[in-house]
Amino acid sequence: MSGIGTYLRNLLGGLARLDGETEYVLFLRPADRERYILPGPNFRAVGQDAAPYSLAEQAALPAAVARERLDLVHHPHYFAPWLGRTPMVATIHDLIHQLFPGMLRFRAMSWLAWAAARRTARRARLVLTVSEHTRRDLIAYLDLPPEKVRVTPNALPPGWGEGAPPPPPPSAAVLAGAPFFLHVGNHKAHKNLPLLLEAFAWVRRQDGGKGARLALTGDRGGLEAHLRLHGLGEEVVFLGEVPNPALEGVYAAARALVFPSRYEGFGYPPLEAMGCGTPAVVSDAASLPEVVGEGGIIVPVNQARPLGEAMLRLLADDALRQELSRKARERARAFSWEALAGGTLAAYREALAVAERRA
Repeated sequence: MSGIGTYLRNLLGGLARLDGETEYVLFLRPADRERYILPGPNFRAVGQDAAPYSLAEQAALPAAVARERLDLVHHPHYFAPWLGRTPMVATIHDLIHQLFPGMLRFRAMSWLAWAAARRTARRARLVLTVSEHTRRDLIAYLDLPPEKVRVTPNALPPGWGEGAPPPPPPSAAVLAGAPFFLHVGNHKAHKNLPLLLEAFAWVRRQDGGKGARLALTGDRGGLEAHLRLHGLGEEVVFLGEVPNPALEGVYAAARALVFPSRYEGFGYPPLEAMGCGTPAVVSDAASLPEVVGEGGIIVPVNQARPLGEAMLRLLADDALRQELSRKARERARAFSWEALAGGTLAAYREALAVAERRA
């Protein structure tokens, strides 16, 4: 599931636990409507057929919102419809498409991303975001008044990392008995996976026969040339798509999560790993130090040798790994669903009060 999908699942579950009175209307695509279980009796689903980020959505979603006669609408992304009069709260998770236009297929899409983010931020009564780092970015790049932006950090679902971990997926069977490092996420350029492979190849040359492996979610696509460059073969395991219950088991079994990203609005995988007692090795870029705190090791971004040295330390030093595991669990507890849902509910009420004063 994507970061925004995880955010929404945890937010909706939290709202259902905190607020049994308000009616919540969820606009869902047909496939999602079939498989999604509503979190409470005060939630209902409305079908929305228009493709996300399409011209059809720009017309259809505001019309559907108007038909429902809602008091407030929450758009969980910077690409909110440009039309509509219903008071709005928006969550802008990051400015990665704006600050890293090379991620987009066409140059013109960078202009559209900036225009959409600015329009959404102006229309919203309040803008929510998931880290202090992204809050600073929104204020600086979108010229927002600081009092308009609220931080509601991402959270772990109830029970995550507690009790016996679920079994890993069948694709992880080759990791049994071997110490392994883990990367969770897509393989987009900002994730810095070529650097991770370079650092891991160095670790393999230095590990004294411990036979460490590296496991990545997803497939080998786009990384074949880098694997050959560093002489890596079966030491690198691709797990494919791993469902959440099995993913928890993979996190728990890993020596560490390694996440050398160049930019994250928050970075869910380090939080998920820490919730399972698995330390995170992350770059000192964007929000990652803010999320990890003392629950892992923070290394300079875009430098393979410090990254490899941190991995080697965790491979060789059991006492260090155990100490960081304890700190990781402590750090993860700071990101609770109560804070996410409670902060969002407070923002809804504040936005409604602003709308009433302007009416």
